[in-house]
Amino acid sequence: MTTLKPTDTPPKEAGKAYALGSLCGEVYYIPFSKSAMRLLVTGEVSEGAIALVSTGGSKSDPIGFHYHREAHDVFLCLKGHINIWADDQARTMGPGDFASVPPGITHQYQIVGDHSEFIGIIVPGGWEEFFRFLGEPYAGAMWPMTDDRNPMEVLIPRLKEAAERFDMVPQPHLKSFEIQPWADEWENNALPGAVRPYFLRAGNGPAYQLGGSVVRVLASSKESGGRFAIGSLEGSSFHRNEVLAVGLVFPSVHHAFHVVEGTIEFHVDGVSVGLTAAETLYVPKGKKCQIRFVSRYAKTYVFASGGGLVELFVKEGSPYSSPIIPETEALVELGHIQQVN
Repeated sequence: MTTLKPTDTPPKEAGKAYALGSLCGEVYYIPFSKSAMRLLVTGEVSEGAIALVSTGGSKSDPIGFHYHREAHDVFLCLKGHINIWADDQARTMGPGDFASVPPGITHQYQIVGDHSEFIGIIVPGGWEEFFRFLGEPYAGAMWPMTDDRNPMEVLIPRLKEAAERFDMVPQPHLKSFEIQPWADEWENNALPGAVRPYFLRAGNGPAYQLGGSVVRVLASSKESGGRFAIGSLEGSSFHRNEVLAVGLVFPSVHHAFHVVEGTIEFHVDGVSVGLTAAETLYVPKGKKCQIRFVSRYAKTYVFASGGGLVELFVKEGSPYSSPIIPETEALVELGHIQQVN
C-alpha cells in the first residue's frame, strides 16, 4: 500500500487527498498581530465548499468588530485561551471550547496567553483570500513578536481595501465589552437547533456511540443551515471499530480531520497515512476513507462540508453520556451502515 507523508503546504488542485504536518499549511502573518494564519483547506481544493484555517499567536489586542454577509465563522480553541465576542455575548474560551458565528453577526476575537491556538471552518470556501490579501507569506517557525513598521503605511491602507474587496464589514464604532462568565444555559448537552450564535463548553454537546467510537457534536447541519457539521471523533486500538475500518464514502461531502491526541491511521483510496497531534488530513468528496485508531486513546476533530461522518453517528449511533470512550464495543449492523453510506 502506498504511504502518504504529511507535507508543509496544501496542493492547489481539487480532488486530491493530502496531509499536513504540525503547524503547517499556507502560512500568513498579519502585520502587528503577533499571530500566524495557516490555510489548511482552501476554496480551490474543496471546489468552493469550505476552507479550514488554524491560527496560532500570543497575547494581543482584539482584532476589531466586524461581520460577514455570507461567511459563517466558527472558533474551536485547541490550546491556551482566546476571547470571543459574538453579538451581545462574550466568553473566554479554553481548549475544547467552541463558538459559532453565523453571517450577519457582529464579532471579534482576541488571543490571550503566551501561545494559543484555535481552528475554524469557513463556509463558503474562498473567503480565505482575505488572509492572502491582508497578510504576508511567512516562513518562520512561529510568528513575529515585534513589528517596528508604521501601521498607517503597512496595514491600514490594506485593511480599507480589503473591506471593499471581501465579505468583511468593519464596525469601528463598536467597543469591546466585559467578558461574561459561562452560564448554565451553555453548559448543558443541547445545541440550539437553529442558525444563531452560540458558545459550547468543552466536553458538552450531544454525543453518540457507534461501535467502539464516540462522536461529540459541536455543530450540526441545523446550526449551519445545512452547510457543515463539526464534531470530535474518539476511539481506541482496543476496539475493532469495523464501521470506520471497513471504510466510508460520502459522495457529496468533503472532510478534514485534525488530530489532537494519540495516533490515527487513515487509508484514502488505498493510500495510507498515520497522523499524530496537530496534524491534518483532507479527504475530498467521493473518496473512500478508512480509519484505524493506533493508540490506546486517540481523538480527532472532524470538519465536514455537510452532515458527513458527524451526522452518520447521530443517525445510526446511540446517545452516549459517559465523559470517556466505552470499555465495551457496541454491536453494529455493518451491512445496514454500508447501505446508508
